[in-house]
Amino acid sequence: MGILTFVAMLVIGSAFSAGFLLLFKRKIALGIVCFGLSIAGYIVYSYIATKYFV
Repeated sequence: MGILTFVAMLVIGSAFSAGFLLLFKRKIALGIVCFGLSIAGYIVYSYIATKYFV
């Protein structure tokens, strides 16, 4: 589970940071898409973690 957590948080954090950066660069649509991917990634990670490791 440690590797799953590390990779998931790396991907989710990268998507969140990219979305934040794109919003500051006035690329609103891409920024919102990256934020959405970050949220979707967190939901998928939560589902997998509770389904298989609890």
